[in-house]
Amino acid sequence: MDRRQLLFVFRIDEGGLVAGRNAVVVSAFVVHPTMPSEPGIGWQFLLATLEHAQAVDAVVVLLTNRRSEIACRGQVPARFASRLEVVAIDIPRAPSFFRWHEPRFTRIEHEIWVNLAGRRMPSLARRYNVVYTHHVVFATELLSTPITRLPADVFKVWGPIGAGGVAAVFRIRPRTATSLRQFCMQALRDLLIALPARRTASGCDLVLAQNEAVVDVLGSIGTPTRIFPNVVVPRSAESSRSVDHRAGLDILCVGHLIARKRIDIAIDALLAPALASATLHIVGQTSTPHAAALRAQCERTGVLDRVVFHGGIEHSEVLAMMAGMSVLLHPSGREGASGVVGEATSQGLPVVCFAGTGAASVLQYAGTSGIALPARAGTNREEIAAAVVDAAAMPRCESAVWSTSRFVDLAAQLWGEGIEHRSTRRVGVS
Repeated sequence: MDRRQLLFVFRIDEGGLVAGRNAVVVSAFVVHPTMPSEPGIGWQFLLATLEHAQAVDAVVVLLTNRRSEIACRGQVPARFASRLEVVAIDIPRAPSFFRWHEPRFTRIEHEIWVNLAGRRMPSLARRYNVVYTHHVVFATELLSTPITRLPADVFKVWGPIGAGGVAAVFRIRPRTATSLRQFCMQALRDLLIALPARRTASGCDLVLAQNEAVVDVLGSIGTPTRIFPNVVVPRSAESSRSVDHRAGLDILCVGHLIARKRIDIAIDALLAPALASATLHIVGQTSTPHAAALRAQCERTGVLDRVVFHGGIEHSEVLAMMAGMSVLLHPSGREGASGVVGEATSQGLPVVCFAGTGAASVLQYAGTSGIALPARAGTNREEIAAAVVDAAAMPRCESAVWSTSRFVDLAAQLWGEGIEHRSTRRVGVS
């Protein structure tokens, strides 16, 4: 523990202002050691916070739901056991559809959980010297957080937040009734999220944003905001290999085959003369109604012989496939931080995506080869095809930024800022 941290502990204990050990409160609605997406991100943040807490002899209090508490039992490394307290929030008479695999009701359950979790915050502040609190899951613009119920002298961090989208992506051809519906939904969402997002952010001391779209929504609220995509890509023992291209380019699209991913734009780009000999590889479950519509589009436009639907495949197979591709084309119009773009950058695969989206933020953060196209309603297939050709010619540079160590580094930064914040607030009080 450095001198600054020692002074912090001495100042508080000597004044008798707060009792108990130094602590970090991690607010995560769902946490799971093996599940992907939000539960897995909650687990990564928990481990990283515990790793740093070990170095500064602090307690980590995990505020979560009962399902997550059960999932974490016996899974936390033994060396952290003495410094972890799990506070599981039970929802009285919770209906049976509040469970892991029923996402339709998740947001309702989350808001009930936030209200109940908020009631526990004052008691935590009395028991511990809370250096900072970090709400990591669910962290979106429309959902609230219990951390604002802690006292003003506790440094409050919200995020990474964001499922930001760019409405203009849904006006790019081919235009269909589905893409028009997505455009209207995104435009409406842009209007609705501004007020709750700014209200929640104004009660925090730092906002971590997944992408630039979220920063634009928050505007100038006075709360500092930083870009921090919550992407983690485990490093494989085998590095990416050089690619022997065929006569045409191999273009890869990976993701859920749903409307907001705009895979139809990638199919349409095959009609551009520059991609006349290119092959498009699509990875994603083909059992969805939208997947059927994509296949029908291929048949209707005459490119089915140059499109390969691989279906849903194992994560390791996707990474191996990236080594043989020319470019990742990720035309998604809305998401938080794109994990597949992070994976592509870790493999050295150049990326083409739309500016302002979560994919573009990940590409920029990685600092590797790729092109973020401006999203305009008038963007045509020739422009997209030209970007694919240009990106495929870029150097294959592997990014190493997506390791779990960046989460530990973040915890260390937040600890220092929490100390500074509390010290300043105490001086102001005295």
